[in-house]
Amino acid sequence: MEWAIENSQTADAPSATDPLSDRYLAEVWRRQQQILGRVALGGDRKAILSDIVSLAEEQTGDGMLASILLLSEDGKHLELGGAPSLPDEYNAAIEGMEIGEGEGSCGTAAARGRPVFVEDIATDPLWADFRELALSHGLAACWSVPIKAGDGSVLGTFANYYREPRQPSDLDREIIEAIALTTSIAVERIRLERMRHRAEEAKGLVLEELQHRVKNAFSLAQSLINLNVPAALSARDLADKVNGKLRAIASAQDLIIVRNAAGRSDEMTSIRTLLATILSPLGYGDVDERIRLAGDDQTVDAQSLSGLAMVFHELATNATKYGGLKDTSGVVSIEWNTGPEGLKIEWSESGGPATVEPESQNFGSRLVASTIRQLGATIDHDWRNDGLRVTIVLPP
Repeated sequence: MEWAIENSQTADAPSATDPLSDRYLAEVWRRQQQILGRVALGGDRKAILSDIVSLAEEQTGDGMLASILLLSEDGKHLELGGAPSLPDEYNAAIEGMEIGEGEGSCGTAAARGRPVFVEDIATDPLWADFRELALSHGLAACWSVPIKAGDGSVLGTFANYYREPRQPSDLDREIIEAIALTTSIAVERIRLERMRHRAEEAKGLVLEELQHRVKNAFSLAQSLINLNVPAALSARDLADKVNGKLRAIASAQDLIIVRNAAGRSDEMTSIRTLLATILSPLGYGDVDERIRLAGDDQTVDAQSLSGLAMVFHELATNATKYGGLKDTSGVVSIEWNTGPEGLKIEWSESGGPATVEPESQNFGSRLVASTIRQLGATIDHDWRNDGLRVTIVLPP
């Protein structure tokens, strides 16, 4: 590789901008330390990665265009980290590209876990699917090095593009490896910071969910007492009725927080058993049949069990507080069947107060919506004057 030298100087007296000079290397090292300092302080990820790219481009001074792509959370795609000098259309086209053999320099390097140096995009088979795209933007060569974490796992790729076919020199390889190392430190620190934020958010969500469940449990207990007082023959009779219902609530709570600790993901539970456990403390099985179940012997796996249990428990709690189970005249009917669209569950309330769609979502509503998304299911609410109708569809 040829390096530019000021006219007033000779090769024996390198300038401060010559990549071989001590002053130049010291300046590069200083700027790298500044970037890493910003990483440590939690600076903006996009700005930091773009600055690393710009530093790499300035180091060569020969028209190199650099990019940083980051491995997606599913470990199968590459997402744009920083590429301020590459055309926007090109960046948009490769955003989310799959990793794998033959997926250009970066997709292949990420899959192999080792550098890939393509000297001529126009002829290299690794670029067969992206050749037209690259050449249309004047990109003729691409050298890509995987960015690795401390444990050796791939975090992304650092790439050098050139507008003419080009073979890397030993010095080129050293510079690329050095920049990839700086980038790996930055990316791993950013990733750890993101994980910390998510852990804090998850902790807050768990505490909020726990508080919500405790409130629901007290609301159910209060409703059970109010509903059983008129029919109680004595204080002892009331205590026996309520105690039995509270034990049933405890069983329902166990379903909501069930964990497949034994790793038996193939264990199945019937919909009827699930609903009976959730609804027995509220009257299912009583002689007045205020809660009615109708459906086939459909089962759900352990992964779906706790999610559906939480959704049904939320619907049941709301029915006792505002809907069909608020007083003794109301009825709740749950029907389910399996068809081409999957498992369809219809929850219908009648005989209770008229229902009105709430103006905003409370925590319980948000929790249900989040759970339904995690299950890959859909949920529809129909707020009728004669009672709420809820339809849940769980895909096959």
